[in-house]
Amino acid sequence: MLTKQNIHRAYLLISAFIILHGTILLMSSGGTFSVYALRMYTPLSNYLVAFSFIAMFFLYNRKGKMRSYISASAIVSITVTGLVYNLILVPTIPEAEMILSDYPNFVTHFFSMVLALFNYFFFEKKGEFTYKHILAGMAFPFVYWIVFISIGGMIDFFPYFFMNPAQIGWGMTFIWFGIILTVIAVLGFLLVRFDKVRGRKAKD
Repeated sequence: MLTKQNIHRAYLLISAFIILHGTILLMSSGGTFSVYALRMYTPLSNYLVAFSFIAMFFLYNRKGKMRSYISASAIVSITVTGLVYNLILVPTIPEAEMILSDYPNFVTHFFSMVLALFNYFFFEKKGEFTYKHILAGMAFPFVYWIVFISIGGMIDFFPYFFMNPAQIGWGMTFIWFGIILTVIAVLGFLLVRFDKVRGRKAKD
């Protein structure tokens, strides 16, 4: 029977497959899968969205806040990927390709963000988010930054120029971190406010 719930569950699985497929291709070069690509934020955030869709599929009829926290974290994390890549990296780094350059790039840097936002705006129940969900959205990007700022010097690898103190200095590194963290917090706040408004309208 074709119900909204069945359509939504199918959407979650199909979207997860598309994102996983695009991410695996992004991490493959010359037919070889590179685990080292997991050092970059893009594949990690895409895997987070794909696995969140799978988790929401299996948690579909369960009550509780877990599903909403998973959803908030995935939305914010993948939106950061889309915004940072297209608004910061593409304009400033010559080797950064536009999202339409190839299928994996399109999926991981744009389409997965669209899938996550579409899932929330058109399918997910509204009125579930609280201001604690802002912290849930900030958690993954924050941990990623802390890890590579802590070990980047030891492994001689920093994923992005704005996380590389050797290239831009510690002062600018923290300024960039403050900017990105502020953007994440604003995204989370807007998401929560929208959710609250839509939740109240749904109850009226």
